[in-house]
Amino acid sequence: MISPARPEIGKESYLSKTKGILGKLRESPEDFIVNEIIENKHRAHWAWAQPSDNGRHSIVKITANNWDTHVLVKEISKRLGIGQKAISFAGTKDKRALTTQYLSILSSPKKIAELDLENVSIEFLHKSVKPVRLGNLVGNEFKINISQSKSTGNIQDILEELRGGFPNYFGIQRFGAVRPITHIVGKRIAQKKYDQAVWDYLCGGEYESFGSEARSDLKETKDLDAALLQFPHKLLFERQMIGHLTRNKEDYTGAIRQLPENLSKMLVHAYQSLIFNHVLNLRIENGYSIHKPLIGDNIIPIDIYGGPDQRRIIEVTERNQKKLEKRCNEGKAWVVGLLPGIKSEHTKGIQGELERQIMNDEDIDFKDFAIEQIPELSSFGMYRPLNQKINDLKWTIEENGKPKLEFWLHKGTYATSFLREIMKSEDMRAY
Repeated sequence: MISPARPEIGKESYLSKTKGILGKLRESPEDFIVNEIIENKHRAHWAWAQPSDNGRHSIVKITANNWDTHVLVKEISKRLGIGQKAISFAGTKDKRALTTQYLSILSSPKKIAELDLENVSIEFLHKSVKPVRLGNLVGNEFKINISQSKSTGNIQDILEELRGGFPNYFGIQRFGAVRPITHIVGKRIAQKKYDQAVWDYLCGGEYESFGSEARSDLKETKDLDAALLQFPHKLLFERQMIGHLTRNKEDYTGAIRQLPENLSKMLVHAYQSLIFNHVLNLRIENGYSIHKPLIGDNIIPIDIYGGPDQRRIIEVTERNQKKLEKRCNEGKAWVVGLLPGIKSEHTKGIQGELERQIMNDEDIDFKDFAIEQIPELSSFGMYRPLNQKINDLKWTIEENGKPKLEFWLHKGTYATSFLREIMKSEDMRAY
C-alpha cells in the first residue's frame, strides 16, 4: 500500500485528471454568494422555524458582506448588551463572501431593528420558543464567479469525470484560509498541551495576514503586556486571550475559554477534519473508489433532508455489498469516513487500514479526544461521506469571460472542494 507524504492543507489529491482552468475566487465578496437552505420539499422541519407569540428567541435572516460569522455574532452581542451564547446560528460562513443565514437572538425585535452594522442587513422573521441550533439547515446555495481563469474549455470534461461526485474534503477555510493553524491548535488541545495551543493561536502560522507584525513580536518576546498594546483591536479574540493571561498568569485553559464556545470547538473539529482529509487522500492515492463500497466499509443512508443519517451505520459485507452499491449509485446512501472521537471504532477492511496508518502517523488515539480540563471541547466522533454530488448545477461563461457556476450542496460540504477540481490551482490564496 502506497504511503505518500502527508499533503499540505488544500493540496490533497484530485479525483479528476483533466487539466484545471486555474483562476481566482472572491476577487470581490459579490463573486462568492452563499444562501442557507432550510427547507426540504418546501417544508422547514426545524422547531425554530415555527412561529410562536410566546417565544423568547427572535429569528432573523441576516445578509452580510465580508463578515466572518463569529466576529459578526460578537459585534451583535456587544451592540445589544447580551452574551454571545444568547445568539446562535445554523452554520458558519466565510468572511470574504456575500452570505445570507439564519440566527436566533435573545433580544426584542425593537432592539434588533435599531442595529446599524456596516454591510449588514437584518430581517426579523418571527419569535420562537426554540433557538437555531448548529446544523439546523439542509445545505447552502452558491453563486460563484471564477476570475482570471486561463482556459474554460476543460470545464465540461472535468464535470463528466465528477459525475459520480467529488471528494468531500474539508476546504481550506476549515483550517483558516489566511492563517491555516486551527488544526494545529486543535491537535495541541487533544494532546493536552494547552500552553502550546494558546501560543500557536496567538502567533503561529507562516502566511502574511492582518496583525502579522504583532504576532511576530509576541512570538519573539513572549511579552503579553506589550502585545496587548500592539495587537490590533480587530483581533478581538486574540486580545481577549492575551488580556486573560495578563490577569491570570499561565492559565492557558482559561485563555482558550475566552474564545466563543462554537469557535473553540471548531479547533478540535479542525484537527479531526485534517485526519479525515488525510485518510480520504490516501484512499484516492491508492486507487480505491470513494463511490463504490468496499468490503468492511461503512454506509450511511440519507435522512429526511437528503443528508447523511448519522443514526444508521451499515457495515458492508459480502452478502450486502451489491445491494449497498446500488443504493449508493442511486444517491440513497454514501460510503463514509471517520471523524475520530472518544466513541469511535476503526472501520473494517481497507478503510480501517488507512485510518490506522494516518492516526499512527499523527500519534493520536480515540481517547485523546476526551478533553478533561475543557470538557465542552470533547468530541464523540462521527462519520462523513467520502464524496458529495453537485446539485442542480448550472454554468455559463459570462460576457467578461468569467465562468459563473450556480449549485447547491448539502450542509457541511465545501464549495471550494468542488471548485478546486475545476481550477486545480497550486496557490491556496486562489480559493
